[in-house]
Amino acid sequence: MAALAAVMIFAGKAYAQLSVNVGYAPVTYSTETTVGSTVTETTAEMAGFFAGLSYNHSFDGYLGLSLGAQARYNIKQSTGSANFVVVTGDSKSKETQLMLDIPVLFNYGINLNSDAKLVAFAGPTFSYALSGNTHVTTTATVLGATSVTETDYPMYDDGTAYNRMDLSGTVGVELHYAAYRLFGGYRMGFLDLNNNDNIKTTSSGLFIGLGIDL
Repeated sequence: MAALAAVMIFAGKAYAQLSVNVGYAPVTYSTETTVGSTVTETTAEMAGFFAGLSYNHSFDGYLGLSLGAQARYNIKQSTGSANFVVVTGDSKSKETQLMLDIPVLFNYGINLNSDAKLVAFAGPTFSYALSGNTHVTTTATVLGATSVTETDYPMYDDGTAYNRMDLSGTVGVELHYAAYRLFGGYRMGFLDLNNNDNIKTTSSGLFIGLGIDL
């Protein structure tokens, strides 16, 4: 699909635009655990922030195709709980992920006036987890003496349960005004991110961002 998009972008004469994008993209991990005939559903949320570039190729002023690349940083800090490991007592956890997203989005725009345009977009987004870690800090007091233990739990090393690859369906709208773009939408993951046979984990989330055409 990426190769097809590249061929379409560079074939023929059409208007192309490079943009810088930043935004907020929290992620929700939904997990179904099956034990016998019992299915348990849980969710875990992380805040997310992204920055990247997109290259939009417009074929006739209305229909276009955008290729992008962005880094996304997910984070969650909590006490007494964590998404990916078991945390006991009053231990504190900090979970972080660094993701690379490659959106391939078809878009269709309608001119509102000479400076403004409303655009709808949809398509797949390919994601790859560059890194992931849960840092747990445990504080214990024994006979008046306080000790602090810090432990890291990698998410994607060999032997861990989570897959690095994800594929999401992405839909949204954006408002263009001069060189600025305000956009937002929703993404829904299609792949099972958990390697265990009786556990299925998928991702989803809203996003909102601001883009500037170069």
